[in-house]
Amino acid sequence: MEKKMKYGVICAMEEEIKALKENLELTKQTDINGVIFYEGRIEDVEVVLVRSGIGKVEAGITAAILITNFKVDALIHSGSAGGIGQGLAVGDVVLSAEVAYHDVDATAFGYAYGQLPEQDVARYAADSALIEKFKQAAQDTNLNVKTGLIVTGDQFIASQEKVQAILDHFPDALCCEMEGAAIGQVAHQFHKPFIVVRAMSDTGDDEAGVSFDEFIIEAGKRSANMLIDLFKMEGKQA
Repeated sequence: MEKKMKYGVICAMEEEIKALKENLELTKQTDINGVIFYEGRIEDVEVVLVRSGIGKVEAGITAAILITNFKVDALIHSGSAGGIGQGLAVGDVVLSAEVAYHDVDATAFGYAYGQLPEQDVARYAADSALIEKFKQAAQDTNLNVKTGLIVTGDQFIASQEKVQAILDHFPDALCCEMEGAAIGQVAHQFHKPFIVVRAMSDTGDDEAGVSFDEFIIEAGKRSANMLIDLFKMEGKQA
């Protein structure tokens, strides 16, 4: 019998974690330097749920703690993003095939754009089995779900000029956000599977701030519901 996975689930914001907390059967709560880790089950699947805070450093620290302190088998990052790929609209969902940093440039030293010095890759590949599980879980929904490159930077992208600057380096990018590649890097270094699941709250243009404020709650729910559907599917298979 296949070993049941213990998932570490990271959200950056309260709007993104709320629906997951509401569905969690809580067994233990741990405070580590002000970050609360919620251990329990969703649909009979063991999870550790945490709100990391916004940005790459917060996400990376949280991912490492989930692996070292809570011994999770895989990392899932859930939340909202700005859609910058062709054909993406507010409310659509993107599953990461890969994640990369759009704000890293060490090309002067011979590295690919987005590649950190001493890292062996410029893009971190999400786990293929997790991608397939999420695709399967999404079959009974009416969501528009795409799989591809998600790019990360410590910036909220809110102009077409900035969107184009990202696409100049990453023409295959589907969406941009502020945590995913940091989680991918930690997973890569610890040899753990990961995936990033993002629902679009805006499209990164000049109206992104207004759109984000209006749709962040719905985007957070959609991304969270993708996880809940996955856990339901896995719970039934147990």
